[in-house]
Order: sequence, then C-alpha cells, then structure tokens
Amino acid sequence: MPRNSVSVRRQPLELPATSSLATSEQSPLGDNAMKKFAVIVGIVLTLGIAGLQLLSRKAGGYARATAEAAAERVEDAIPAEIHDKKLDTEVRSVRQEIIDRQVAMNLSARQIEQLSAEVSSLEGTVASRKRLLVDAYPVLKAAIDGHQQNVAFANQEYPLAEFQREVDDLLAMQDRETRQVEIKTAGLARLKKSVEEGHAALAEMKHALEATEQEVALLRSRRDQANVESMTLDLVSSATAKSDSVGSVMTESVARLKGSVDQVESRNEARRGMSGPEKRSSSRGIDRHWNRLESLKAIHDDAGGAEKTVAGSGTEKATQREPQKTEASAPAKIDAAKVTITVEGTPTAQ
Repeated sequence: MPRNSVSVRRQPLELPATSSLATSEQSPLGDNAMKKFAVIVGIVLTLGIAGLQLLSRKAGGYARATAEAAAERVEDAIPAEIHDKKLDTEVRSVRQEIIDRQVAMNLSARQIEQLSAEVSSLEGTVASRKRLLVDAYPVLKAAIDGHQQNVAFANQEYPLAEFQREVDDLLAMQDRETRQVEIKTAGLARLKKSVEEGHAALAEMKHALEATEQEVALLRSRRDQANVESMTLDLVSSATAKSDSVGSVMTESVARLKGSVDQVESRNEARRGMSGPEKRSSSRGIDRHWNRLESLKAIHDDAGGAEKTVAGSGTEKATQREPQKTEASAPAKIDAAKVTITVEGTPTAQ
C-alpha cells in the first residue's frame, strides 16, 4: 500500500447501556398514554353515537310533526265535495260490511238448522240403540247365567260369542254417538249464542249507521242553509258597500251637475245684464216715455181737481154760459192706454 493512504475500519455502533434502561423505563409510560387515548376515543365515540341517536329521535319527531301538519294543511285545502265523496264511500263501505255480516249470520243460521237436524238425528239413533241395549241386557244375562250357546234376540238366533260381539259393537257405537251428541249439542249452543250476539251487534251497527246517515244529511242540510245565509249576508254587505260607494259617486255627480247648472245660469244672468246697446237704448227710451206720460198724467189729474173746486165755488150760470170755452181752456187729457210710442222706428203701444 502507498504511504499516504489511510486505512479506515468501519466498526459497528454500540449503544451504551443507559439507552436500554431508558427504553425499558419509557415503555410503561407509552402504554399508559395509549390506554388513555383509547379511553378518550371510546368516550368520544359513545357520546357521538348517543348524540346521533338523540338527534335522530328529534329529527324523527320533527319529521312526523311536519308530515302531520302537511297532511292537515292538505286536508284543509281539499274541497268539500271530495270530503263528501269520501264520507259517502265510508258509509257505503260500512253498509257493505253490515251486508256481509248479515250474510254470515244467515249462513250461521243455516248451519244451526243443519246442526240441529244432525243432533236430532243422532239423539234419535242413540235413543233407539239405547232401547235395544236395554232389551239385550236380560237376554245376555240369562244366556251367561244359563251357560247357553245360542241366544234368541229380535226374532233371530245368534251364537253367544257373536251376540256378545254385536253387543260390544253397539255399546262402542252408542258411546261414540253419545259423545258426538254432547259435542254437537254444546257447539250448537255456542253457535246459537254467537248468532244471537251477532244479530245484536248487527242491529247496533244498523242503528249506528242510520243515525250517522241522518246526522250526515242533517249536517249537509245545515251546511247548505249556512252557505245560502252566508251568500245572502255577503250580498247584503256588498250591496251596502256598493250603495255607499254609489251614493258617494252620485253625490259627486249631482254636485258636479249642480255646479254646472249654477254656472250656466250665472252666465245667462250675466249675459242678460250685459245685453246689446239696441236693447238697452230701447228699454231706456220706453222707460223714459212711460215716465213722461205718468208725470203728465199726474199733473193733469191735479189740474182737473183744482178746476172742479173753483167751478163749485162760482155760479152755475157762468159755467153754463161758457161751456165751450171751459172745454177749450181745459188742458187736453191724454189717455195713456191709447198712446203709441215710436222708439227708433219701432211703434210700441202703451
């Protein structure tokens, strides 16, 4: 090897002994921390699950309440005709159920009749067999006591062993049919009781249905009357409101018409006051001539009265001598009724 080269040996790292002690001391602490962490996680998960369950219950309650409220709103929004049809359907359903139950009751009554006939038949058979066994007892007892080999019974002769077998068969049949009679009799009694209770229940259902139908008819009649009354009240209220509005509208129209009439009349009055110059001059001329004649008439009347007074104080001769002179000297009397006045070329008689 060259002199300048340096040889390096790689030696494995060796941890001191203290490190192993540290790890051995820290491992229990790590286990405790993991346990605490697991406990905390479990508690959190438990609380979370409980909270989710509580929220789900509350959400379910809110959902049910919301559904019920929505259903009520939907039912309230449904028209009355649909509710009436629903009620009619329910009444028909109840009536059909009563009919079906009545059919079942009729079938049960037929079963009662059939079962009664069967019980009666069995009872007759058991009774006749019982009489036969009653008659067979002394015959069999005498044959056994007398050690007889043959037995004469019912106009027939039977060997003793065969007769005994016949008697055994009759006894077994009698016992079996007797139990059948007892069972069917008990069943018949229960069936009769059930049918009676069924008829009573059907009668109650019929009465309830009739009462419901009558109540429905009465309520519908009352509803119709209430609707008619409501429509009448609405008509009255609307008519009252309209009459008030019409009165106010007519009042305004009448006031407007009155103002228009007053305006036209005032305009006409002003136009009459402001008439043309010809009419004003002719009216003034007529008034002037009329005043003139009236003045002259008054003076004439005064002068005539004075002359009469003087003539009364003088002699009658002087009056008789100069009648013509008096008449000539007297002023001419103007008859106002015969005067014709000409105003601007238009004659006017006064």
